[in-house]
Amino acid sequence: MPGGRLEETAVGPCFVVDKVYPLHFQHGSADLAALLDHNPAAAATFCAEPRFDNCQFRDFLFIDTETTGLAGAGTIAFMVGAGFFEENAFVVRQYFLRDHGDEPAMLLLLDELLAEKAGLITFNGRSFDLPLLDRRYLMNRMASDVLQKPHLDLLPPARRLWRQRLGSCALSALESRLLRVNRTQADVPGWLIPTLYHQYLLNGNTDEIERVFYHNHIDMLSMVTLATEVMAYLEQSRSDLHPVDLLSLGKWQADLGLTETAEMTLRQAAAADLPLDLYQQSLHRLALLLKRAERREEAVPLWQQIAATSYDDVSAHVELAKHYEWHAHDLPQAQRWTEAALGLIDRWSPAQARLVKDDLLHRLDRLQKKQAGGG
Repeated sequence: MPGGRLEETAVGPCFVVDKVYPLHFQHGSADLAALLDHNPAAAATFCAEPRFDNCQFRDFLFIDTETTGLAGAGTIAFMVGAGFFEENAFVVRQYFLRDHGDEPAMLLLLDELLAEKAGLITFNGRSFDLPLLDRRYLMNRMASDVLQKPHLDLLPPARRLWRQRLGSCALSALESRLLRVNRTQADVPGWLIPTLYHQYLLNGNTDEIERVFYHNHIDMLSMVTLATEVMAYLEQSRSDLHPVDLLSLGKWQADLGLTETAEMTLRQAAAADLPLDLYQQSLHRLALLLKRAERREEAVPLWQQIAATSYDDVSAHVELAKHYEWHAHDLPQAQRWTEAALGLIDRWSPAQARLVKDDLLHRLDRLQKKQAGGG
């Protein structure tokens, strides 16, 4: 087993492994201390957690569990990784169950550590790790506030920020494509870990368990680097943010009603080197933002840019036709954009054109009648 200690408690012993890193230790794209330069308050709106306003990352606890299965009342966490800042260091502490009888001691030690911390950071912990731990406290008739603490789950912001560019937002995918973390051959795939623990319980062989320690350990360090990357985007504190991710961030800000910030972010994304479809997407979202703010005149050139580069979409043409008919009261212009849309869909397949052609013909007929009648 990795070098550790058997820590005695009032309810029995638990095997504990500590590894201490200096703050300047670099894991992937950032050193561990970089997270301390960010303020959790910047994530408060994005995570719907106002209690972040009164926290510092130095007082957070990182948690990651390795379990005997994925669900069910019989699933337990046989290993809990806990990472935390302590003076001028970062500590990765791993609690390990030599057998199921050590669970009360592990939970007691973890609860003592939790009591010292202001908040939690996990990766998918809201759905998995924390409910599992809470259930194990309950099954062992022990009290815990693990579900009540301010909590930054890194998976939802990772999906909002990077899914459009990277696709998969599994931690392993983020490590290789975003964080520049390379695991060694000592690692073990997560799906195999429950089997390795069951084999250990049967034969007592710890060779493969060392690989589980390594896997959990790297998870802990990668969460620090990932949290730093998430905060850099939420604070927009760097100049090298990827334009596709800026588009994702701008859409997220707009969804949260952060209108002014979203407008700046979407303009920044649109001004960068985006693929055509994403460039059009950024203009669409920016135009929608302006339209909802009753700034339609500013949205017009954006719709015009989209229309000039679109071949399989007439939504910008329709927005321009609506604007000129109902707001600018320029019926010839409204008719021109409607006819341009009809000309475009003539190149589409009949099935594709059928979805919008009737509406466009109805609009064109109304515009022609209005102009003929002087209305």
